[in-house]
Amino acid sequence: MELSELKPILLKLKGTRLYNFHNLEIKGISYNSKQVKEGNIFVAIPGARTDGNYFIPEALQRGALTIISNKRVKLFTPVPCIRVADPRIALSLISNHFFHHPSTTLKVIGVTGTNGKTTTTYLIRAILERAGTKAGLLGTIEYIIGERQIPAPVTTPESYDLQNYLSEMLKSGLQYAVMEVSSHSLALNRVLGINFHRAVFTNLARDHLDFHKTISRYKQVKGILFQNLAPDSIAILNLDDPVSKYYAQRTPAQVVWYHLAPSEVLAAHYQRSRPVCPDVYRGTGRQKPATTIIQAEIQKSSLEGNTILLKTPIGETTIHSPLIGRHNVYNILAASTTTVTLGIPVDTIKEGVETVKGIRGRLEKVEVHLPYTVMVDFAHTEDALRSVLRSLKPLVKGRIITVFGCGGDRDKGKRPLMGKIVSQYSRPFIITSDNPRSEDPLKIIKDIRKGIRQKSGYEVEPDRYKAIEKALALARKDDLVLIAGKGHETYQTFKDTVKPFDDREVVRQILQSY
Repeated sequence: MELSELKPILLKLKGTRLYNFHNLEIKGISYNSKQVKEGNIFVAIPGARTDGNYFIPEALQRGALTIISNKRVKLFTPVPCIRVADPRIALSLISNHFFHHPSTTLKVIGVTGTNGKTTTTYLIRAILERAGTKAGLLGTIEYIIGERQIPAPVTTPESYDLQNYLSEMLKSGLQYAVMEVSSHSLALNRVLGINFHRAVFTNLARDHLDFHKTISRYKQVKGILFQNLAPDSIAILNLDDPVSKYYAQRTPAQVVWYHLAPSEVLAAHYQRSRPVCPDVYRGTGRQKPATTIIQAEIQKSSLEGNTILLKTPIGETTIHSPLIGRHNVYNILAASTTTVTLGIPVDTIKEGVETVKGIRGRLEKVEVHLPYTVMVDFAHTEDALRSVLRSLKPLVKGRIITVFGCGGDRDKGKRPLMGKIVSQYSRPFIITSDNPRSEDPLKIIKDIRKGIRQKSGYEVEPDRYKAIEKALALARKDDLVLIAGKGHETYQTFKDTVKPFDDREVVRQILQSY
């Protein structure tokens, strides 16, 4: 690629200034100075903790031929320097061009929402694969590209890495990419320039307010995905979440809705939700297309899974899934709705869903061969805990014993809310450490305890290993031990160190020592 190819792209951006600009052959792009290779463009990104501009000398030393920055950089070497208002936007656009716009050929399905993104993406991919279509996956647990499986450092990769992965999927012969779209990636323009074939909304609840500051801003950022859809794409929205109306009003795409049938949703809530479809385009000046609603009825729910009746415009089918809880019915429904819009028959959807036996760290059973059940789940917000505990409560004959904590350096306001939720649905429970990061674990626990009204029925144990040990010792026949917060994670992050820690392995170690 020649640098001159990028000039018209960059000049369209706000505040672009070119210094010492001349044409060069560009061999690559980097936003990390330690990954710069000879002939690269280095994009200096100002971050929350450090500024990429500090690493420009190192990038030049490693062979960078062009610098993109939000500052007027004075260099002692005559390389082109391009000043832009937002280097992240520049990185997204030039990365998309460098990899020849892979999302114009690859069909990209984006899934956003507070909870359920991971499970929904796995279900969509399973259905696509069952239909004989090759699909890649990018999400919280891993990136799957053909035969390659890469542990995921972040839910949605930085724009250069994301375009690189999409390009690799195309080269591997894949037809679809199913990806989680985090609110951070939308706010930081990582997905800018991606042509989303389908966009799915699961739900919205309080999360990441350390970053977004308010729930209103969080909602708006999620909406970027739907605002940027092309008119010929489709937005798949959850009729039972009132925020969906906000997104439907702002998307140029066609809207397809999904919801649980009235028999499985509180009648009052359903009555509030019903007007969403007929009135959603009122006052927008746009003609309302024919409304499509896909629904499901829960026929049976237990600790062995769910049986649901899926009703679609192209037919009905009964699905038996080992995924547990009402929240997973919504995930199945979101995935089924998405694939119905792709023209996949309901029998194939059923087969695809039923191949998913479980998702790592999502209400994952740990085989203990004892008269009680142990589950590990990623729930780390009050809404996720509420959904999980509310789903489990009627399914468990005995008690639910919950082990949980809250992450450090994150939204502090959710801590007492999480304590309140757990105290409502679980007793006894144990408050412990999650990923304290730079915070004092005892301070985090103190914040959690502010939401708990009762004086007994719980313990505090900052050492997560000992907390799990205590929960297992408390368990009796027909009880369920829920270890929440970390799910698939295999580490615990402290101020100065990261230690190996896998809730599932810890359970096995403790039980083997008995």
